[in-house]
Amino acid sequence: MEFIKLFEPMTIHGLNIKNRIVMPSMGLAYTYNYTLNDRYVAFYRERARGGVGLLTIGPFGIDRAGSVPLMLGLFEDGFVPPLKRLIDEIHREGDVKVAAQLLHMGRYSFSALTGITPMAPSAIRSKLTGETPGEMTQKDIEEVQEAYAHAGRRAKEAGFDAVEILACTGYLISQFLSPLTNQRADEYGGDLSNRMRFGLEVCEAVRRAAGPN
Repeated sequence: MEFIKLFEPMTIHGLNIKNRIVMPSMGLAYTYNYTLNDRYVAFYRERARGGVGLLTIGPFGIDRAGSVPLMLGLFEDGFVPPLKRLIDEIHREGDVKVAAQLLHMGRYSFSALTGITPMAPSAIRSKLTGETPGEMTQKDIEEVQEAYAHAGRRAKEAGFDAVEILACTGYLISQFLSPLTNQRADEYGGDLSNRMRFGLEVCEAVRRAAGPN
């Protein structure tokens, strides 16, 4: 039996990481307008000095409808320059790789914060927010997938080493996966392969936009 040790390096799809310590994304709520600020910079600079091999920043909202102003955004090109400065600083702290976590909240979005009616695979009331989202049309699906792709492109332009697509804890991709929140009758609902379709297409779109590496 081979024993893998915490401080041994690893390689993920060509990305060399100095050890197996990974810091996950945390919703810090340090912003009120989706924008990076000094509190974020100071927080992540300190984390980069702690010996972590892969540092994950986010979640980043891929559009306004699926996020809230308390989280960082990657839905406009104007978000890229300050993020690039942050990533450059982190990389200067040592051999630390940095990932961007991409998120769409789906029916967990709060219209009181966004001014936009939440959207989801099916119009099923959210126990978290008390709101009933609008059921996504084919056009909505395509636009959200395109937003994921553009966010992935912007992450690459900002200098991130990797992208993480959040598909758990009841957010949009998870809502497509679960038969409790996905009661569609088209190719995005029904059996498991259909319920997986949206998330797989998101991954493919981000891969095309961010490139093979």
